[in-house]
Amino acid sequence: MWIYLLRRILSSLFLLFGIVTLTFFLVRLAPGSPFSSERNISPTILRELEARYNLSGTLLEQYENYLLRISHGDLMLSTRYRNRSVNEIIAQTLPVSILLGGCAFVLSLVFGITMGSLSAFFWNRPFDKITQAITLAGISIPSFVLAPLSVLIFAILLRLLPPAGWGSPDKIILPTLCLGIPYGCVVCRLTRSSMLEVLHSDYIRTARAKGLNEPYILFVHALKAAAPPIIAYCGPLAANLMTGSMVIEQIFGISGMGSFFVDGVLNRDVFLVSGVTLVYSLLLITFNLVADILCLLFDKRIVLE
Repeated sequence: MWIYLLRRILSSLFLLFGIVTLTFFLVRLAPGSPFSSERNISPTILRELEARYNLSGTLLEQYENYLLRISHGDLMLSTRYRNRSVNEIIAQTLPVSILLGGCAFVLSLVFGITMGSLSAFFWNRPFDKITQAITLAGISIPSFVLAPLSVLIFAILLRLLPPAGWGSPDKIILPTLCLGIPYGCVVCRLTRSSMLEVLHSDYIRTARAKGLNEPYILFVHALKAAAPPIIAYCGPLAANLMTGSMVIEQIFGISGMGSFFVDGVLNRDVFLVSGVTLVYSLLLITFNLVADILCLLFDKRIVLE
């Protein structure tokens, strides 16, 4: 186990190094300049700005300086939001993205596991067919369509929820639904597929023969055996919810990392884009590693070579 963890951590460090390197060069080699604007900037002022933001010298010198700075935890200054460091921006926006992603994560698991288990229990019945149709629609509709449609229905027509903003509980509901329900539909179909295999096994028939009630059999015995595929999906699910909230944050006017990342890409803010990409990559690697460890602990059939 410890050798496996050490190998995964070392490979993750090399992966992070590659991601940081690729992101830095892609943004710096893109056409245009971080300091370009409608009015022309004199060469003298441009050189002063490049020196202030450590963008002077050759591209390799800039890259070496950037690696040295991030090795000390300094993600540099943002060229888009003047006099603000990337560390400060991430510290302010990361909790917002984590709260939104965390609420959507809980919603997707509760919705998906519950509906998937019931769909498997009522296999090939009207409930199962309706659930499969709903989940297929939820997976097929993209978030940039679902979110405006939800605002139109729940905020403008029914006036039940505010159309945008962040902070109060009523403002969290609609973004959480739009972000979590599509992934909940994926969890539902995954749970149903795994539960169908378990519900037809011999030990489930034995539990029914002993007189155990159906809810206990479904949500204790069967769900425990069907859990490994769901747990394995939780790592990518958590990462997708954290990194996939860019569209939702833009539509609902939420000041999370996703909205700042989009602004950074549009304005060629090399350090902001690289810093947010680094944080997203760390979250993705961490969640996947935690999910793999949980699968090892939960499913004794998995043996490390």
